[in-house]
Amino acid sequence: MSAEALSGSRLDTAPAASGLEEEKDDDLRAYRIMRGVEWAGMHLPRSVGLRAAEGYMTLHFRRHAGQRAVVARNLSRVLGHPPDSTLVQRATRECFLLYGRYWYETFALRTMTVEEVERRCTVDGLEHLDRATDAGKGIVMTLPHMGNWDAAGHWLCVRGYRMTAVAEQLASRRVFELFLRHRRALGMNIVSLSEQHVGRTLVGLLAENHAVTLVADRDLTGRGVDVEMFGDVRKLPAGPAFLSLATGSPLSVCAVFTTAEGWHVKIGPPVEIERSGETRKDVESLTRVIAGGFERYICEAPTDWHMFQPAWPDDERWAADASVPDMG
Repeated sequence: MSAEALSGSRLDTAPAASGLEEEKDDDLRAYRIMRGVEWAGMHLPRSVGLRAAEGYMTLHFRRHAGQRAVVARNLSRVLGHPPDSTLVQRATRECFLLYGRYWYETFALRTMTVEEVERRCTVDGLEHLDRATDAGKGIVMTLPHMGNWDAAGHWLCVRGYRMTAVAEQLASRRVFELFLRHRRALGMNIVSLSEQHVGRTLVGLLAENHAVTLVADRDLTGRGVDVEMFGDVRKLPAGPAFLSLATGSPLSVCAVFTTAEGWHVKIGPPVEIERSGETRKDVESLTRVIAGGFERYICEAPTDWHMFQPAWPDDERWAADASVPDMG
């Protein structure tokens, strides 16, 4: 679920020429709401901000039956129970609430002291990152939409790591630029997925010993790799595996979990496969290993997986037939 989804903008239909004014209105409305969320994160005391986020997402949960249905179908695969079961319905509500907390905390990070960030964030596997940067080839860190990835990136920057994140181009230009400014204020180097020669840029950054972080649990192109997750086939992007194999930089499967006080980051050991000599085959093999890592992390905290779009092909078809918008 993107920033526009949170604001309720109508981004699921492409505007006709006569609808350009409506598109601009939606863009402006999404931007104003996100500016409000930004203000709340940076100005409200934590106890007040978290309650406000919970209240907003509770209302969002009640009003958006289509979005509830999408999240419930995703979680039903993870939990192995029907979407309408009590277990899945409770998990779906918790998923909405945790996502509201993400929105508050991502902006609150900008007002936290270094000491508070370090107190709230714990990390396992930091030695894998240190070994990679000591070797001078950088590292590809791929992760699912879990917990608060902005907090993890900010923590890395606070600790002095050279960190680059890749940003998906949002439908709202204003909101996209707001997030660019925000993440750069947190110390991150940001590369837009839509920029020309993005792969070449990332190769150069790895050569400069950056940690390149790629949130990669959803394929946006339709040209990804078929993997099995939770008993059914879906696609993951080939980019993380290809980037690692092409540069020789190690690849680590990571995740961020929400905790009572903040966030816990897990940095996995470098993933290795036996090379076949065929690039596409090796990319597919490595991507399937990534999928297995994502699956294990999501199993640890299913409601911390912020997947608000149909995540499997059958669900994409169901959502289309049911007129459920893909919220981005």
